[in-house]
Amino acid sequence: MKKITGKLFSGLCAAALAASMMSIGGSAEGETLNFHEATEENVKQIGRTLYYQDNLWFANSASGIEFNCTGEKVTLNLKNSGDATRISVYLNGKYYTKGMFDKKEGSLTVELEEGENTVRLLKLSEAPQSSFAVTSIVTYDDGTISPTEANEHSIEFIGDSITCGYGVDNALGTASFSTVNEDASKTYAFWTAQNFSADYSMFSGSGYGVYCQYGGGKTNVMPSFYEQCAPNTWNSVDSTGAYVLMQEFDWVFSRYQPELVVVNLGTNDNSYFRNHMDDIGLFEDAYVDFLKMIRENNPNAQILCTLGLMGAELYPNIENAVNDYTAETGDDKVACFELTPIDPADGYAVDYHPNAVSQKKGAQELTEAISELMGWDYEEVSDDNVSADNDTLEIGEFLDDKTEDSSSSESVPDSSSQTGSEISSESAADSSSSKADSSSKANSSSKAASGTTTANPSTGAAAGFAAVAVLGGAMIAIKKRK
Repeated sequence: MKKITGKLFSGLCAAALAASMMSIGGSAEGETLNFHEATEENVKQIGRTLYYQDNLWFANSASGIEFNCTGEKVTLNLKNSGDATRISVYLNGKYYTKGMFDKKEGSLTVELEEGENTVRLLKLSEAPQSSFAVTSIVTYDDGTISPTEANEHSIEFIGDSITCGYGVDNALGTASFSTVNEDASKTYAFWTAQNFSADYSMFSGSGYGVYCQYGGGKTNVMPSFYEQCAPNTWNSVDSTGAYVLMQEFDWVFSRYQPELVVVNLGTNDNSYFRNHMDDIGLFEDAYVDFLKMIRENNPNAQILCTLGLMGAELYPNIENAVNDYTAETGDDKVACFELTPIDPADGYAVDYHPNAVSQKKGAQELTEAISELMGWDYEEVSDDNVSADNDTLEIGEFLDDKTEDSSSSESVPDSSSQTGSEISSESAADSSSSKADSSSKANSSSKAASGTTTANPSTGAAAGFAAVAVLGGAMIAIKKRK
C-alpha cells in the first residue's frame, strides 16, 4: 500500500485552495490517500478477471469487484479500452449510480455511510465492445478495505445476447444496439443470481452459438472461447502499445468452481439450422462436445441446459444432446429446462430481444426451476436493489499514485511499465504459459503499428497529475511515502 499526503504552502486563499483540491481529485488539507491494488487480498473479484500490468481487467457482462470498506469515502481509479463502457455501482446492496464511462481513464468516488460499507462495481456492457480495468482503490486517512466473503451458493451462466442484456433499455424500433442501451443487471441471469444471493460469473457474447454464430459463421462459437478469460474481444489491455487481448489468456477454473452451470445457447444456432434441418445432427454433436468441455472444467457442478426466451425451436435437439451425452458418459448431473418465449404483449427491446419485463419473467421461471433442482431457498429481490433506469455517473480525475516526491530526489519505481511478457496476474501467471508468449509477441501486430491500441496514460512520473500543480495561483506539493 502506498500513501500520498497533500500539504499546502502558506499564503493560499480559501478560493484558490478549493480549486487546487479539485485538481488532485478532491483531497482535503492533510488528507492521506491510501492506494490499494484490486487483488484478491483487497477485493472479491466477480466473474472472469485478468490481473495484468498492475491493472485488474474485466470484459464480461456483470463482471467486476466487491469489497468492504470504512471511512467517509472511497475512490476507484479506472481505465477503459474500446467503446464507452456502461458501469454501475452499488452501496450496501442498493443501487448507487450508473452510466457511461467514456474516458480512457478517470475515477469514481463513493460517499460512504457510517460504519462498515460494501461497495460493488459492475461492468454492464459486454466483452466485445470494451475491456475495463480497476487500477487502484483509494481509501482516505484511516479508511480500511477488505474483500467480501463468498456467498453460500455459486452459479455460472453461459449465454448469448440475451444473457448480455442486449438493447434491454430501448424499445423495438426506437434505437439500434449500443452499449448505451445494454445492461446486464436487467437480465434473467443477474436477477436469478440475486434471488439466491449467489456468487455468479457470466460468460456470454452477442451472436454466439454452440455450433455456429448468428447467420452461420464459425468465428464466435462458445466452445472456442469457453476456456479463455473472455470471448472474442478487440480491445488491448496492454500499456506499452502491444496488442494484447483478454481472450489470449487461459482462464484458471480452480479460481471459481460453481455449484451450478446454466447454459442458455441455441438461439443463434437456429438462425442457420432453421433452413438446414437436414444437418441438425451437427448441432447436437457440437452440444455434446461442449457439455464434455464444461464437465472437464467443472467436475462437480450440476449443469442445467435451457432455451426459449427468443424461441425454443432447438430445445428438442438440446434434449437429444443431453440424453446422448448422459448415455455416453454416465454423467447424470445434467438437466434441461425450457423457458417460456417472450409474450408480445410485454413488448420487445432492440432487435426483438427481451426487455426488462421479459427478462424478469425468465428469471422467475429459472429461479423456481433451480430451487427445485438444487434444493436452494430463494427470495425475489426488489428491482430498485438491482438496477435503475437513470444514468447518474460522474467521472472524476484519475488519481496518480506514481507521482515522484517533489521534495526529494528519490525516485519511485514505476510498476506499470511492464512489457507484454512481464505478466503478474492471479488469473494468468500460472495459466498462460503458452498465451503469455503470444502476448509478448503481439506488439508486431499491424493493429498495434497502426496505433489502434490504448496507451497507458498513467505510465511515468505524472500523466495529468504533476508533482507540483499550479491552478488559479495556488500550489500543492504532493509527497509520496512508502
